[in-house]
Amino acid sequence: MSLNPGARGFRRAPSLFRNTFEQLKTRYDSVQARLDAITFPERYKGTILEKWAMYWKNLVIDYKEMVIDTGRTMRERPVRSGVYVSLLAGGLYAGARNPSETDFYDQFRQAYNKLSLVHPTCQNPVASRHLMFLERCHNEGILRRLSLGVVSFLWLDNYDKGLAIYKAVCPYLQPRYLTFHERIIDVGFNDKYWVLKRKMVDYDINEENL
Repeated sequence: MSLNPGARGFRRAPSLFRNTFEQLKTRYDSVQARLDAITFPERYKGTILEKWAMYWKNLVIDYKEMVIDTGRTMRERPVRSGVYVSLLAGGLYAGARNPSETDFYDQFRQAYNKLSLVHPTCQNPVASRHLMFLERCHNEGILRRLSLGVVSFLWLDNYDKGLAIYKAVCPYLQPRYLTFHERIIDVGFNDKYWVLKRKMVDYDINEENL
């Protein structure tokens, strides 16, 4: 019975790690051989030039040993290594596609334009109320964005940043961490703000008129 593509890929994983490890080991062996071939004249021995060269030589040796240890671990435990590599790649991908505050306003404007092309009697009240709420929060200057690297949270502050009354600047009256989750109104991930996207589903359908 032939193996399915997933099983063949799983069996090829150890050989992939082995080949990658051998390639890295060969490159570092070549670099170390070049460093070993470098010799200093007698007049430079004991000077800062020799010490600087020895520093970089030892640094290359340390990195080589780290690569060898990492490759040995990946060969001995390919499944766990594959999970770690996948998590690392996923984190890098999510970090690169973490939406910014500008992305939110771009998506908000697109949603607002879409809804404005629909007659008020046909607009979905959920989408209409949400966009009006976001517009009011923006006009009040209380929209804030918190980035955690791979995901962003859009939350509501108490006052505008430019407001200088006592309640706005007093450190004891600032939003508390224990209730911060109650202030979150949207979550940004993979170039999208998902609450806004969900609210805009069927934005041109008013179920009250059906």
